[in-house]
Amino acid sequence: MKTGVDVETQVEDGELFDFDAEVEPILEVLVGKTLEQSMMEVMEEEELQNMRSHQEHFEQVRNAELAETQRLEEAEKRRFEEKERRLAQEQERVQRERQVAEK
Repeated sequence: MKTGVDVETQVEDGELFDFDAEVEPILEVLVGKTLEQSMMEVMEEEELQNMRSHQEHFEQVRNAELAETQRLEEAEKRRFEEKERRLAQEQERVQRERQVAEK
């Protein structure tokens, strides 16, 4: 037993959906967005690499300056110690001369 009426619809070619024509703009947007995102990522990677390179250069310069400062400080310390040692020797010599003169 059948209820309802059978109905038919006739669809001609191209009336509903032309896949090639409909998909092309969507595909262009997807490819464009993908390429744009890829370029942004590459640019970010290059920028990070440049920042790392500048940081390494800065650290090398800083380390060289620090080593030079330490070298200069050590040289100054040695000069000061040598001066103090010579002053002490001179004081001892003067004191011995006084002791000899007193005898």
